[in-house]
Amino acid sequence: MNHIFSILAFVLMGLSLSAQNESNSPYSRFGLGDLQSFSTATQSAMGGVGIASYDPLSINISNPASYSSVFAQRFTMQTGGIHTTKLLQTNTQNQVVNSTNFNYLMFSFPLSKFWGTSVGLLPFSEKSYSFSDVSTNPPADLLFEGNGGLTRIYFGNSINVNKNLSIGANLNYLFGNLNSSRKVLFNDVSVFNTKINEDVNINGFYFDFGLMYKAKLGKWNSVLGFTMDNGSEISAEKTSLIETFRSGGEFELIEDTISFDQQLDGSLELPTSMGFGLALSNEQWKIMADYKSDNWEEYNLFGVNDDLENSSRLALGFEFVPDKKSINRYYKMIRYRLGMYSSKTYLNLKNQQLDEKAITLGFGLPLKRSGSLVNLSAEFGQMGTTDDGLIQESFARFKIGFIFSDIWFIKRKYD
Repeated sequence: MNHIFSILAFVLMGLSLSAQNESNSPYSRFGLGDLQSFSTATQSAMGGVGIASYDPLSINISNPASYSSVFAQRFTMQTGGIHTTKLLQTNTQNQVVNSTNFNYLMFSFPLSKFWGTSVGLLPFSEKSYSFSDVSTNPPADLLFEGNGGLTRIYFGNSINVNKNLSIGANLNYLFGNLNSSRKVLFNDVSVFNTKINEDVNINGFYFDFGLMYKAKLGKWNSVLGFTMDNGSEISAEKTSLIETFRSGGEFELIEDTISFDQQLDGSLELPTSMGFGLALSNEQWKIMADYKSDNWEEYNLFGVNDDLENSSRLALGFEFVPDKKSINRYYKMIRYRLGMYSSKTYLNLKNQQLDEKAITLGFGLPLKRSGSLVNLSAEFGQMGTTDDGLIQESFARFKIGFIFSDIWFIKRKYD
């Protein structure tokens, strides 16, 4: 297990640095920011599917009912990183932005023959934007900036009710800061500039649930998956500060505080959601499909909804393994993956709900004489539109994932 702890130390260092990375999406100004629709490299290569994935070789956070699939006496650690390159386009301008970080860490192990558990740290959302506008009356430059993000820690358990049915649930702790600022820089130097800073702190618990039903369908193994989140109210605090200032090159000289306000008893209303999945598999093939909807019209943070719309996501994924047990021909042991997804995001701007679509592919590279895998994935897609002065984001997203699995809980007979 020494290699697991070496990787763990490296990952923890990466997690501490990840806060310095930025997704750089102007759309992260709305709602909770840029939602990190979490999926591992394994899932991303297959369009992000997972609601009906019951795989003892990987941790599936998309459905907590899957934790009981873990092999007896096996300890599994899963982590990975992501690099994203985005091309931001309007009808007249374009800009390329990049971000890279290690962004998740999960563990799972069995507690008994019918009971599995998992714990982990995952990204939830990220706010990162900086853009400007111009006011003509009065003449002034307007600057908008935001940063921060939310992180999720989960503790999940799953049990096999019988040989066909498993159920599970996650207890999630959501925490983090969302910061935003607006500045008005007047062209008339005799007038003080103005800035408004808002700092929102969120922390609290919520649950999500899952169910899986397994059955034979001819020569295929089939799984039906169902997930549900009944929405939750999480505590939130907000600090608002309005000041006037003068600009002195890179420095700002504060002239006066116009107002300072603290709301310590606010709340965040998370949306309810439901998901359905279907998986078919045999010795060589996996075919999976997911559909999930989130009722973001229920979202509310300090009484503000940001006019968010209900979102939905449809995904389809395939995996092919020529021969899992091949010893002399490594390429036959590789897992070849392909997928796609189409989603309606929660953003509705200028009377149009923004879409996101992508095609995905990837590989699972097994490490010989172990249950470990290195997974690679690539996603190529678009979000948004250049119509009506909006911004279109074309992205290439690359992930690497590590699954380390080893036998624990066995007393050795010989040293």
